Amino acid sequence: MWYNISGIILVYFYLMKNNLNFLIEISKLKEIPRTGWILRKVKNPETIAEHTFRVAMMNWILATKAKPKLNLKKIIQISLAHDLCEVYAGDVTPFFYYIRDLPKEGKERKKFLRKWVRLLKIKKERRGKEKFNLEKKSLLRLIKFLKPGTKREIFSSWLNGTKRFSKEGDFVKQIDKIETLLQAIEYFGVGKDSFAGGWWEESEEIVEDPLLLKFLKAVQKKFYGKAKNYQKNAELENILDFLLEVGKLKKLPRLYWVLRGIKNPETVAGHIFTLAIMAWILGGEKKKLNMEKLLKMALCHELSAIYTGDTTPYDRILPEDEKEREEIFERMIRLSKKEKKWIFLKDYKEEKKAFEKLTHRFNPPLKKEIIQLWGEYRTKSTPEGHFLSQLNVLAVLLQGLLYEEKNKKFSAAPLWEWVFEICDDPITTGLIEEMKKKFY
Repeated sequence: MWYNISGIILVYFYLMKNNLNFLIEISKLKEIPRTGWILRKVKNPETIAEHTFRVAMMNWILATKAKPKLNLKKIIQISLAHDLCEVYAGDVTPFFYYIRDLPKEGKERKKFLRKWVRLLKIKKERRGKEKFNLEKKSLLRLIKFLKPGTKREIFSSWLNGTKRFSKEGDFVKQIDKIETLLQAIEYFGVGKDSFAGGWWEESEEIVEDPLLLKFLKAVQKKFYGKAKNYQKNAELENILDFLLEVGKLKKLPRLYWVLRGIKNPETVAGHIFTLAIMAWILGGEKKKLNMEKLLKMALCHELSAIYTGDTTPYDRILPEDEKEREEIFERMIRLSKKEKKWIFLKDYKEEKKAFEKLTHRFNPPLKKEIIQLWGEYRTKSTPEGHFLSQLNVLAVLLQGLLYEEKNKKFSAAPLWEWVFEICDDPITTGLIEEMKKKFY
């Protein structure tokens, strides 16, 4: 009996160790910029993680309008998995489809980058096969040591999005291209010489879903003032405005890291990406949780930062003197119950107001769902909200430990205090133990 229990414990910690290693590896996606933007000399371009975040949000919101009905849990998981292979492969799509043929410099290079590359069918198929094999190998390396069920789920989600085997995979593939188009418009505008033209060509070649074709018309109307055969659709126009607002989180650095002196820190969008992956991987260990709900909650838990900005307990009390500030950051702030309650209520009211502003044009059911998911997270009033609040502090701790590894002047000690105060779930405490072993 003792031998069996010991064996179960050893297996549990082995799996938790592998989960932690996986989470460390996928954190690299928060630092890998997308190749297409580098080629076009965008300063501080979005990362793969930030792109994935908005792809997941777009798929969730637009899929609620799709017909026939789509599996939202599956949609979000495919969205989150679609670029995980790039941890090791990198963002290789431009390499396989046009970097090989790209002129070195000058007008010809710019002209080439402004249009969507047309390849002979045989060349396109050959390069597509090379790309698929490289990305498959990279993904299998990434998930190699995860438990079989999780490994299958991630791989099938990635494969589904890559090969468009289901209606959900097909939908995500199309949204992936539309999100990139939106980002191109945000970077380059819509002038005659804008690089966005190439992504319009790609979208027109790939997008075929009736709902998404209407959405593209709404994009045209929004940015170009007109669209051929456009029939006004207020609901899709409101969704587009929402997604453009959400995109601002790609540029919003996490305030705690800024205050701690970290250069080029993760953004709110990057953090949300990490938390969503954690929710998927670790939430799968808790059978009683609603995975669809948990993933949605992770995606929307900090959307209020669009209007409130990112906040920390520190930014309200920080003195101007730099030395005094450094001393404060050496420890976690100790607050009385009264102070904690006051801060919570103040933040809660401001965040709720931000959510209402962000969703005010949505139809009532969707607006209610998003605000309710955020509310459950903030109040920890449901099993999903309680668990996600613990995962959130672990996501912050993990990022802090990664910064501590690179920068010896940075200390993650205050974050440990926060984690020990918040976490009580066997899964989160198990991950804490693995973090101790891994980093100390």
